Amino acid sequence: MDYGKLLTRAFEITFKHRALWVFGILFALFGGSKSSSPGFGFSSGARGNRNIDEMVPTMPRFDQQTIVILIATITIFILVWFLLMLILRFVTRGALIGLVNDLETREKIPTVRAGFEIGLSKFKSLLGIGLIINAPISVAALALVLAAATPFLIALAASGAERTINFNPLTITGIASSLALLCCAGLCLWIVQVVVYPFYQFFTRACVIGARGSRDAIREGYRIVRAHLGKVIVLYVLDFAIGLGYGFLMIPIVLVLLGLAAGAGALTYLLAQSIGAAIAVGGIAAIPMFAILLIISGIFETFESTLWTEAYLAVTQSPPIQSIATEPAQT
Repeated sequence: MDYGKLLTRAFEITFKHRALWVFGILFALFGGSKSSSPGFGFSSGARGNRNIDEMVPTMPRFDQQTIVILIATITIFILVWFLLMLILRFVTRGALIGLVNDLETREKIPTVRAGFEIGLSKFKSLLGIGLIINAPISVAALALVLAAATPFLIALAASGAERTINFNPLTITGIASSLALLCCAGLCLWIVQVVVYPFYQFFTRACVIGARGSRDAIREGYRIVRAHLGKVIVLYVLDFAIGLGYGFLMIPIVLVLLGLAAGAGALTYLLAQSIGAAIAVGGIAAIPMFAILLIISGIFETFESTLWTEAYLAVTQSPPIQSIATEPAQT
């Protein structure tokens, strides 16, 4: 495997075919990017001897009907967002893989329409892979967290049914034990994620490129990784190093963009002496800053997905014949 050629080709495809960016950005927004989105906030103090009550906005009072409507609206928004996240996470992943495969094996130029056709046709199988892999990990994570919290809960129960926490030696020991166990649980889960990640990359590509159902794709992806374990490990280390460099590079970019938004809010407060106006201006200024970060993150997600697709094609050397978008997905 020529790793330099893989990197060069992935970089070339990413920046030449911008239709892929659409799916990279959507995956970064709904699928979970490796980079974290910055928040926005700033602080300001009172000037002179102004009454602090004059500076704090009065909270509006809501009647019961308004509260019910507000709760229902928030609930519906969360459910819709979760549904979009669930669908687009797998659709965009399938689109990124399928479009690059079609480009390399059939010389088909990536388009947004073709990407959605591929992603939707593979949604069911990719969802099945996600459930098969992530459900046991989620159950194990919950069990580890509950086990880690057990010493603290036992210490609380043993210290008596008091309304306030009594920090006696037993309680302190329980807290320390739970913290230590939580650290161990976090380390174990991180190790599991590190091990599963490269396998998952090949599971999804065996599904989309190899036209396999969920279980067959997992078996085939596992077989490919086992057969090319050394190459996959080297690629994984390379990918990790690139991601680490990307993370360090994003730190000053995030700070600059965050500083611009915060500066706009602070300047507004100095001119208007209004916290509400400062928050509004700062929030509006943060929107294009967030969009810039999202685009950068989407491009990186596109590059990373393309790199793993190129690696899959390099080790399998068996591109499918018929179009991906029309192949049936069996689970």
